[in-house]
Amino acid sequence: MKLKFRKSKLLGFLFALLTSPSSVYAACSSGPGGLQIGDCFGFGGIKSLGSGTSRLILPIFSIATILVVLYFLMGAFKFLKSGGNKEELQGARQMITQSIIGFLILMFSFFVLQFLLYKLFDVQGFINFI
Repeated sequence: MKLKFRKSKLLGFLFALLTSPSSVYAACSSGPGGLQIGDCFGFGGIKSLGSGTSRLILPIFSIATILVVLYFLMGAFKFLKSGGNKEELQGARQMITQSIIGFLILMFSFFVLQFLLYKLFDVQGFINFI
């Protein structure tokens, strides 16, 4: 008896959830450049997927750079703390080497994105070094 009551409560809740009215954006107008999500949804100054993505690039690169620098400092601290122990010294050297490689990859990808976003797709508002 108790199990049937729980099932009926759950089914009633799911039915109410699925049949409740919700906002529909089917009447959203599209302009000459396609659908403008900024006009249909409340995203503030973000008018397209490209502008939203370009706003995320700089914070992501900043966080990644901070993490690479912290990893380098951890490797340097481990190097100083090793005290001549060969295994710890090798681990510290690997950390430092990996952080340098990570920093080079970050720089390369940043400049590739600079070229792709600015030169090929003409995205404005991104830092222009080229």
